[in-house]
Amino acid sequence: MHKPPPRRIRHDHHAFVPAAPRLAIPLHRASLAARRHTADAGLYDAITRPCTARAWLPDGTPVRIRPIRRSDLELERRFVCGLSARTRYLRLLSGRQLQPGELERWTDIDPAREIALIALVTESDDEREIAVARCALDDRDPPRWDFGIVVGDAWQGQGLGEAMLRRLTQCAEEAGVAALSSITLSENRRMLSLARRLGFSIRREAGDATLVRIESYLRRPGAAFTSAP
Repeated sequence: MHKPPPRRIRHDHHAFVPAAPRLAIPLHRASLAARRHTADAGLYDAITRPCTARAWLPDGTPVRIRPIRRSDLELERRFVCGLSARTRYLRLLSGRQLQPGELERWTDIDPAREIALIALVTESDDEREIAVARCALDDRDPPRWDFGIVVGDAWQGQGLGEAMLRRLTQCAEEAGVAALSSITLSENRRMLSLARRLGFSIRREAGDATLVRIESYLRRPGAAFTSAP
């Protein structure tokens, strides 16, 4: 298995370049049309294309970041099954196994309520998922969207998590999301360090000393924005 050297990804205009202009209307509103025509992959791709980006690992390996699709089920399965027990534990907040239907739900998302991005590399003409970042509407607090990030074990420690969270934040902000929020284990030091670097607030979760809430307010709900010139 190819394991990149433990150097960090660069974050500049050469290392992280959006592959498309901004949306002219919020993603979660525009995507309602796609939800009515879920069989039309072209429509979904057209709406979500502004979330696509490219990054380069420190060794020059190109990484493509794009929205997840229903057809990515096998990519997601191989990615999740390849995670170590420790990485699964930090992401799922427990040592539990995948539940029936979870992989299908993670790939066949509702674009009116979710944003999910995957990072891909090409190895021997075969695409491989190496990271995923997603956020979804919190029904208990609609202005807030819960988010999570997972980076494959062999690709950790290179800044890929930061690239994914930056891109997810950009897509969420352009979609009109008011706040991103996540609960993680207090022992998840990498996630807490990343959140601090990107300006997220961090506080202990009430009633459970093992959990920490990470949060960032992006904009007021429903705020309008315009397309780039």
